[in-house]
Amino acid sequence: MHLPVPFSLLDSPRLDALSRELAAAAAELAGRRSELRSRAAELAWHSPAARAFAAVLHELLGQLGQSSSRLAELSAAIRAHRQRAGDRAAALARLAHTGLATAERVVRLP
Repeated sequence: MHLPVPFSLLDSPRLDALSRELAAAAAELAGRRSELRSRAAELAWHSPAARAFAAVLHELLGQLGQSSSRLAELSAAIRAHRQRAGDRAAALARLAHTGLATAERVVRLP
C-alpha cells in the first residue's frame, strides 16, 4: 500500500519565495524611508506651514518604518511557519509509514 507524501501538501518553494519577496520589500521600503528622511533633513523649514508639513512628513516616515518592520516580521513568520510545517510533515510521514509497515506485518501473519 502506498501513502501520499505529506510534503505534497506543503509548497515549501512558494513559501520560501514569498518570504524572500517580503524581506526584499521591507528592505526597499526601509531604504526609501532613509532616502526621504535624508532629503527632508537637508531642507530648511522656516515658515509655519513648512514646519507643519515637516511634522506630518516625520509622522508619515515613522509609519513607513513601521510598515517596513511589519513586512520583515511577516517574512520571518512565513519562514518559521515553513520550517515548522516541514518538520511536522516529516514527522507525520515517519509515523504514517511506521504504522503502515506495522499493519502490513500484522496482515501477513499466518
